[in-house]
Amino acid sequence: MELDGSDRIACADVTSGFGHRGAEKLFEVRDYRAMIMLADRHDWLAAFSGELSLTLTVENAMRLTSTPRSTMLRTLLAELSRIHSHLAFLSYIADEATAARLWAVVESIRMAMLDWAGNRVHPMLNRVGGLASNAPEGWIDRLEQTLDDAARVAAELRACLAATTRFRGLAVLDSKACLGHGLSGPVARAAGLDLDRRATGYLAYGEIFRPVQPREAGDAESRFAVLIDEVGTSVDMIRMAGRRLPEGEISTRLSRRLKVPEGEHTTDIEAPWGIASCLMVSRGGQTPWRVALRTPSFANLSALGLALEGATTADIPDVVASLGYTIGDADK
Repeated sequence: MELDGSDRIACADVTSGFGHRGAEKLFEVRDYRAMIMLADRHDWLAAFSGELSLTLTVENAMRLTSTPRSTMLRTLLAELSRIHSHLAFLSYIADEATAARLWAVVESIRMAMLDWAGNRVHPMLNRVGGLASNAPEGWIDRLEQTLDDAARVAAELRACLAATTRFRGLAVLDSKACLGHGLSGPVARAAGLDLDRRATGYLAYGEIFRPVQPREAGDAESRFAVLIDEVGTSVDMIRMAGRRLPEGEISTRLSRRLKVPEGEHTTDIEAPWGIASCLMVSRGGQTPWRVALRTPSFANLSALGLALEGATTADIPDVVASLGYTIGDADK
């Protein structure tokens, strides 16, 4: 990082990848069912989305459609995961009172997952052809209070953001920069570039999708504003999914030995921070020959150097948080 003689950043070269765990290679030595259990550890704040990416890739490769009930439940859980992720990042802009209520909502979501899946953070609910288990009786009704609280916290966060100019004009990434760096999700929507994969209608989004209004400024303030808006639209979509939830089975019966047709298979989904993709190469065996993942936050961080130009060293945590990353002690 080069400074202009004071604390203002003239240019920054961000090198990532030193913490790579070889996750893709761990997938490649497991069969198609077992590797799903690893996928929800790829993003601890949106674990369900990680499971979903791999599961849908296998199903699309097999020309397999999950049951209507499991499809709607998957959509509901994907949006609940989005709220969980967004609120965790939005705690960065919250005042003390709002932060307490925000983390109470996050904890409520985790307890709801514990009630269903037996795990607060890693649900491990996706299976090829559907879900591991049905929602417990009364689970969706009990979720209503959490959704009410999430909507109220979103309104408070909107007020917190309006009360400061701290993020205004900071770390501008316009639509051209987003396209050049492969940015998507809230980062791109904050710059007027709407690439939302949910609009294509995968899962049950063709019935319940509610888009947010893109911003134009492309700065940190706009990115946080998009996150707040998406908490509200996710609440609406979860409620619609609950009302339209069909009866029926939650999984498709499959043979004990699962084989994926030979060839290259890809799937895109809309994870909380943007487009998440999975490339899976099969040679007809019981394990994939190759698995490659495209995660949105990694792409977002490719533009961190550009976003830091013109900012001060004191702004660095603000810029990083607005791009979907958190700074830990090791990073400092």
